[in-house]
Order: sequence, then structure tokens, then C-alpha cells
Amino acid sequence: MTFLKKLGQVLLKVTTLGGALLGLPILQPLLGAVKTGQTVQTGLNDLTAIGSTVLQIETALNGKTGTEKLQAAVNLIGPIIQTSELVSGKKITNEAGFQKAVIEITQGMVDLLNSIDESEVKTA
Repeated sequence: MTFLKKLGQVLLKVTTLGGALLGLPILQPLLGAVKTGQTVQTGLNDLTAIGSTVLQIETALNGKTGTEKLQAAVNLIGPIIQTSELVSGKKITNEAGFQKAVIEITQGMVDLLNSIDESEVKTA
């Protein structure tokens, strides 16, 4: 079992037992906060938001195929990338290239999360 699948199953149990995943407070300790100098930012950064989105899809689409989960995640991660400081306010002239990049970034995050040892999923 991969880290992502195991974490998705744990989160599915947690949300089924009485919590909504929308606020993501359960994910912040797992994915970490961003430190800038002496200040800890309370919001999620773009990379963590992408990781959180992948985890949400893994949980929400439990039982669906990897292709279905990837497409759902791409639909949510595209806007995160569009509003990131890197892309926001810039004209996209190659939409196909942009979509290809969003798919690759999404798949990269899935691969990253799947590379983490499943024993890192904490259930308590």
C-alpha cells in the first residue's frame, strides 16, 4: 500500500466519523507550515495546497480509478497554479502546454506522496 492510499483511507475514516475535510486542519501538521523568518504563515503555500488537493481527491474518490482521480485533481490544481505568484496576472499563450504542465505537476505530486513510506501515516 502506498503512503497516499493509506493516508486517503485514514482521512476517509476520520471524515466519515465526524469531520469535514474542507478546513484541512488535520493536514497541516502532516504537510507542515511555511516559515518565513520569525513568522509562521497560517495559510497553506501553493505546494502544500497542491498536496492537500491530491489528498482530498484520494479521499473523496476512494474506489475510483487512478485516471479518474488524476483528472479530478487536475481540475482543482489548475486554478491553484493559475493564482500562484508565478503565473497570476500573466497571459497564457499556449493553453495545451499549460494543461500538460498542470497534469505533470499533479502527477508529480502523486508520485511524491507515493514515494513516502506508508509507516509515516499517523492514525492517532
